[in-house]
Amino acid sequence: MTTEEKEILTHSLKREIMDLPADGCVKVNYGKNEVNKIIPHREPFNLISTITAINLTNQIIEVTSKVDPKDPVFAGHFPGQPVYPGVFQIETMGQAGLCLAYFVKNNTSEIKNNSEPVKGLFTRVHNTGFNKPVMPGDNLSVRVKIIEDDDFMGLMSAQVFIGKELYSHSILEVYYP
Repeated sequence: MTTEEKEILTHSLKREIMDLPADGCVKVNYGKNEVNKIIPHREPFNLISTITAINLTNQIIEVTSKVDPKDPVFAGHFPGQPVYPGVFQIETMGQAGLCLAYFVKNNTSEIKNNSEPVKGLFTRVHNTGFNKPVMPGDNLSVRVKIIEDDDFMGLMSAQVFIGKELYSHSILEVYYP
């Protein structure tokens, strides 16, 4: 992806929520137990609540993440005016990206009992932006779309939103060891 293409993508990511095309979209309701089968993260750091939609044709996923108002991070970020840290939003986007990689690499929208977590490490975060603060108790929707992907590296665009309001966005680079 060229620098110019990245700038154009970033411009659109910070302005409008990515489309989740109906063509090829499978609505699902995978909870924490299923998510634990396809990514290596565990409580308290598995930030995905549910996987709600997968579109293999367009290589895009939608997940939810419930921000626990009792999360101890709010005691220090910031006392009296709690805000969910941006780095946790980026982590949530990355975890959603690993979920998407599982479905794309296995060419399925199903999670089998013997599924193995995707081995992927996010190595770079490009062009991240925060439009609005995420607050304790917010229910986030996250969409991630694959831009480029092979057996070695991947590039994904990602957004966090609530309703029709965009809260944050990023372009993430993943390495598959």
